[in-house]
Amino acid sequence: MAQLTDKVFIQDLAVTAVTGRDAWSKPSPQPITISVSLQTDFHQASVTDNLKYSLNYAVISRNISEYMKSQEHRNFGSLGNIAENVAVTVLDPKKHGGEHASVVVKSTKSEIRASSIEYTVARSRGLGAVVDDHIRINGLRLLTIIGVFTFEREQRQIVDIDIDLKVVPGSETSVHQIVDDVVRYVETSNFKTVEALVMKIGQLIFQFHSTGVKDVSVKVTKPNAITFTEGVGVVSDMTIDSFKNVQPLEFKNKLSHSGFDLPTSEEEARFTEGTHVAYIAFGSNVGDQLSNITEALKLLEQKGVHVESTSSLYVSKPMYHKDQAEFFNGVIKVNVKHSPQELLAVLKEVEYQHLQRVKEFDNGPRSIDLDIILYDEISMNTPELTIPHKAMLERTFVLQPLCEVLGPEYVHPVSAEPVHDHLNQLLKTQPDSNLQESSALLSMTPVSRLKRPILQYDMQNGSQKTLIMGIMNTTPDSFSDGGANYRLSEEDVQQKVLRLIEDGADIIDIGGVSTRPGSAAPDIDEELARVVPVVEAIRKCKNEKVANVLVSIDTYRAKVAEKCLEAGADIINDISMGLYDETIFDIVAKFGCPYIVNHTRGTPETMSKLTNYESNTNEDIIEYSVTDAISGPETVNLLNGVCRELSSQILKAFTRGVRKWQIIVDPGIGFAKNMSQNLAILSHTNILKNYSVENRAAGSYFALTGLPILIGASRKRFLGTLIDEPVAANRAFATGATVTASVQQGAHIVRVHDVKPMAEVARVADAIYRNI
Repeated sequence: MAQLTDKVFIQDLAVTAVTGRDAWSKPSPQPITISVSLQTDFHQASVTDNLKYSLNYAVISRNISEYMKSQEHRNFGSLGNIAENVAVTVLDPKKHGGEHASVVVKSTKSEIRASSIEYTVARSRGLGAVVDDHIRINGLRLLTIIGVFTFEREQRQIVDIDIDLKVVPGSETSVHQIVDDVVRYVETSNFKTVEALVMKIGQLIFQFHSTGVKDVSVKVTKPNAITFTEGVGVVSDMTIDSFKNVQPLEFKNKLSHSGFDLPTSEEEARFTEGTHVAYIAFGSNVGDQLSNITEALKLLEQKGVHVESTSSLYVSKPMYHKDQAEFFNGVIKVNVKHSPQELLAVLKEVEYQHLQRVKEFDNGPRSIDLDIILYDEISMNTPELTIPHKAMLERTFVLQPLCEVLGPEYVHPVSAEPVHDHLNQLLKTQPDSNLQESSALLSMTPVSRLKRPILQYDMQNGSQKTLIMGIMNTTPDSFSDGGANYRLSEEDVQQKVLRLIEDGADIIDIGGVSTRPGSAAPDIDEELARVVPVVEAIRKCKNEKVANVLVSIDTYRAKVAEKCLEAGADIINDISMGLYDETIFDIVAKFGCPYIVNHTRGTPETMSKLTNYESNTNEDIIEYSVTDAISGPETVNLLNGVCRELSSQILKAFTRGVRKWQIIVDPGIGFAKNMSQNLAILSHTNILKNYSVENRAAGSYFALTGLPILIGASRKRFLGTLIDEPVAANRAFATGATVTASVQQGAHIVRVHDVKPMAEVARVADAIYRNI
């Protein structure tokens, strides 16, 4: 084998990567350079002047660039991980790589106090020899007291520090913590000699950061010590043995974050009398989390903090201290007459006096946590309160719900960027795994009867199983089952429900009123007689599967909803979205139950004539949607019209105390829509998730973002028309097509009659479209 005496190199290839954190401790993309030196023997290439006998640096450069581009949203966690992956790329024989490589990854932006950080690895193809890596911290320019003369000790002077660490490959060496510690130690100590300073830095590193560090070389330069020189100083190479029998340093190496200092003008922080808008983030991971949150909001209302709207409710992994339970998180928009300091006092009273929060340490477990995120558009910074909240831009569990109650035009008072843009940037960046296991959020619809949240949805990646709502009509004139479930005995009800569960139903939807065109609605007493005994039979069943199943009541009447909830129902499914009986909002708010808001117009008798959807003409209403890519104004008007009318009713529900996390959206297939409109909704369901609307005259903003979507197309008339099938019960295959479309379009729940075959359809569609 020829001796490899030549080298092909690539110097400072500029790329972008997420390295773990930047100079401001955020996992943001930053510029880095990659240098590679590959050992080779290009003697034959020299003699023949033929590049095929050497390594092609153009190809290798392109391989590196393409690899880094493919990983642009990955959080590598450290420069070392980047260097390791680049080494694999440049040594890959399939990519015309070399046999021996040295890779240097350099960042000028990952440390605010150093001119650059470099990580160097040396790797060989197919060889298992352990080699050393190097971390270089270049250009730490610090102020300290140093010197033996009196004039030198009267003021601090500049010292330039360069540190070279020889480390074990793969060791968890925290460059940022080393820099933090060196900076604080040097700038709070004093020395007579540069020699002592060099030795103390080496000792500090081995005493507090010895894991994985084999050797340390420290260079200290005094640029102003001798006139007419660029600097003088010393260099020392040290190992842990250099400090045998040396007295340990007395130094607290835990960094305090209490020194956060946001410059704020008096004008920005000035408080004026009147009503103000604030946004408050909440979190809970101790005890009955839903009860804690509900009680906290009730107490805030009692203390004059009016809750105008809420976000969805999210489940998040703990941050900073990962060894604790998951959190329930959200954001509320409030109207207050309190000053920021008075509002803070109210929040702390609710936390500590009413809900008995015990704070063992920062970011630890808590029954409730209430933080002011924004207050009007002010910026302020005091020892007790910082607005905007200083950590809001690094937390998906704050930004995601905040952007549901805050319009896209709101600009962060300090960063001068729209808050929605900050969220989009954060969602593209993987979190630092040292801070949080995952930044992914699960939206949830809480059911107060159940301690474990069952209705959870992955809104970002769509990886959740499609839930099956099985229909159980208890009417004598149902359009689809001909009254097969009318007046069943208690035992028959239980057997029917058990069969639905075993067929794959996650939710049982019980309806006592037929919505088929031309049908006559029973009076309230008759509807109650049809549905309440069914709920009671389910809850008293000895079979736990039946007794614990989620029960939904298909009704638009407040009294029926109330009696069924008292009997043990979990969900109210209102085909009228509150249009037929607005007091149903009060019942839903009182019980805190999930509420399915089904879009409709008119009544079952008139809705077929109300299918004309026009564009918004109210200048005070601003719609934000992604319908621009849709061809045809009819479809755009339909989708925006459905969303706009749903939003209007949901906002009415909010004024009666309903919370956003109770809402499940149903676009109302077959309700005031003709065939082409039903098909348009089925093929564009995903667009509903991104709709939001702002009423500037009312000062309100609402987003469908975060809400689960239910699709109920089962056996409906337009399917019969499409396949020329007048008998509703014979439309199972057609229904299956709608279930598949619903899964592909990101629906979370499908409401079906034929539970077993539709559960199978959903399972296959989940595997195809959601990789489940």
